[in-house]
Amino acid sequence: MINLFGYQGETEEFANLKLFCDESGTNDWLYLGILIIPKVLEQELLQDLLNSRCGNLKGKKIWGKCNPFCKFHRKNDTEVHFSEIEKSKDKYFVAKRWLDYFLNDRKNIYFYILGINLTKLDKSKFGIKRQQNNIYNRFFRTAILKSVKSYFYKYNKIIIENIYHDNSISLQTHSYFSWHSIFYISDKDEKVYFRTNEIDFIDSDHRKSSNSYSNFIQFIDLILGCARNCIEYTSKNIDKEELLIQCLPIISRLIKNPNNINSKYNYVGRQKIEFFPKYDLKNIDENTLEYKYKKMNGFFTKKNLRIENRKQGSLF
Repeated sequence: MINLFGYQGETEEFANLKLFCDESGTNDWLYLGILIIPKVLEQELLQDLLNSRCGNLKGKKIWGKCNPFCKFHRKNDTEVHFSEIEKSKDKYFVAKRWLDYFLNDRKNIYFYILGINLTKLDKSKFGIKRQQNNIYNRFFRTAILKSVKSYFYKYNKIIIENIYHDNSISLQTHSYFSWHSIFYISDKDEKVYFRTNEIDFIDSDHRKSSNSYSNFIQFIDLILGCARNCIEYTSKNIDKEELLIQCLPIISRLIKNPNNINSKYNYVGRQKIEFFPKYDLKNIDENTLEYKYKKMNGFFTKKNLRIENRKQGSLF
């Protein structure tokens, strides 16, 4: 039997992956998102995203195959960034079509989102300078390991060929971020291997980067932005609210019932949203059993979705 990665047998040997990452946050919460793409699915996923950009109702919806002067192509060749949706209806409509693809996908989209409650961390353990970057660096490697080892546990070896991250001056100039997670995991974990020594930073705008991988950065930004804002619901923009309502069915299930193997969205083993820490870790001696227990059992999934509380009765 040949599985979706092209390997035979019940026990597979290699899973070749590429990771595309983005971040978001406030003073109290830090969110990171990782889009995990098996190499054998890369071209299919990319073409699906590109084709989903097309807004020409009469066209074949094959990106790049239309008339060079197609007005729909020019309008849809834009950067999709959740925080900037309100700047353009074109951005909104591309995001809407991407979320349609997300909701209808059953096999191609793997991602992991981790929300970190900064108010419950003992920040003194992360140094004095560039504290938030240090926290992000620490949990970035945790997110990599928790996701790839959970989703691809059947494989003898998990090979991460590249890690791409949206441009970030603070992270690019950080002393450790670009290499430390790779070095640490390579040194400590016997199952995960890297074919790169550093994280590659690319502009999320494909028109600036001239790199089709920017579409993957935009896609994880959109999913991360929607997940975060379903939880916080701080934006009053109508277009953003429509996107949140659109993706709420799957976001709600991922948070409220993450282990439902019978879900029509088939997300178990492919998609997860988690939070940390469950317990307040401040002012607890890290050498005590209490601290070790609360840290070890600190990841959780269930969380209130404010969009449901504020919009009850008018969502559907």
